[in-house]
Amino acid sequence: LEALNPTADPATDCKGEWDLCISSTQLFRSSPFFQSLRALAGEENKAIAENGFDLHEKATSTGQIGRVRQTITDDELVNEVDLSVGVLPGIPVRVKGTVVTTASLKVMPPEEWDVKVKGTSVKGSNVPFLDQMLDDMDLEVPVGSLYEQLLGKNPTSVLRTFYVDESIRITRDCDENFY
Repeated sequence: LEALNPTADPATDCKGEWDLCISSTQLFRSSPFFQSLRALAGEENKAIAENGFDLHEKATSTGQIGRVRQTITDDELVNEVDLSVGVLPGIPVRVKGTVVTTASLKVMPPEEWDVKVKGTSVKGSNVPFLDQMLDDMDLEVPVGSLYEQLLGKNPTSVLRTFYVDESIRITRDCDENFY
């Protein structure tokens, strides 16, 4: 499908809301938060990053990922993941919410994006009292600022879009995983 791309500059024609339908890796890795962790690891620590992602997947295996979507503007990517996570195995209590991660987006035509995570928050939680507080206070963990303070830089994730039309977008990360 990528070889049949009808768009001359696919990275510039991706504005709008997109639902993730299929991926060659864990769905959570579409988030700029996890993309930044992978960029931070670099090629020399790719195996460590992969192990970390596998551990995260196993640690959250009692949960379910619902809708995964991205909203793209000229200069921002917003990633939303609907989650339902079991509190303890065997106990039928589930915590639900949407993890929202924002990132700055710099388009590098024809197909590249440079992405830097800004922050992560939780919306629409079903935890009494916490749900209203999270939504009202608009609490966001400033991940990008924390990177700057702790490491002196906010890592840049490179994503490349090889196909886009009015209904389908195919984007790949630095490891050639497709989303």
